[in-house]
Amino acid sequence: MKNIALVTGVSKGIGRGIVAQLAKNNVKVYMMARNEERLSEIEKEMQDQGFDVVSCAADITDRKILNEKVKAILDAEGKIDILVNNAGLMPFPVTLAETEDQLWDDLVNVNLTGTFNVTKAVLPSMLENKYGRIINISSVSARKVVGMFVGYAAAKGGLHAFTAALANEVTTQGITVNCILPGFTETEQMHHIWGTLAELAGITEDEILAPFWQQVPIGRWIQPEEIGAVVAFLASEAAGVVTGQLIKVDGGYDNHE
Repeated sequence: MKNIALVTGVSKGIGRGIVAQLAKNNVKVYMMARNEERLSEIEKEMQDQGFDVVSCAADITDRKILNEKVKAILDAEGKIDILVNNAGLMPFPVTLAETEDQLWDDLVNVNLTGTFNVTKAVLPSMLENKYGRIINISSVSARKVVGMFVGYAAAKGGLHAFTAALANEVTTQGITVNCILPGFTETEQMHHIWGTLAELAGITEDEILAPFWQQVPIGRWIQPEEIGAVVAFLASEAAGVVTGQLIKVDGGYDNHE
């Protein structure tokens, strides 16, 4: 019998890489995001590649709709073995003094409260089955922090404590909980941010990124599929003894403990 996974934040970026790697491991993946039209396109693309995926449109900050969608999955499959909390909001760099109240609320609601919402909806079935893999996607920016991302770092940092505390609570019941901290991963959002900053500075994106590559030993973008490969391992039977961990996948960018 196939494992069943629910992956949030699939409409772009890292989410698609995660889905592809899980599906390659013979996992049936329910893909969740707000954009139903975009999800349908991704569903068709991946099904055409032979992947067993199903689109599941929902806003993770809307508890009523989210709970209905999770219940529908459980009714159809009888279980959710793997939960990947990937949905997140990354803002354009802004100082704390210039951070709008609504942006702060959105960063906390999506990056932290949204993870709570989805996990709370899925966890009872895992507890009943005494099995589960919960994998949260954070960011190295919450550890090797820089200015202009205070709200983002704070919300993702909260996710680290959430991971550790939940692992302590449920690992004895067959459920592992871990958190991946990606580094500079090549996504549309990252190109938008760096491209805009480069334009404002009157230089190219390659020029503005050059100093950062000097801080990253691998010297290149991480690909979404490379994040997905680590997720697939943590979701596997082989990772049954790995729990409560913050795992940096950043090409050596944050090399301090």
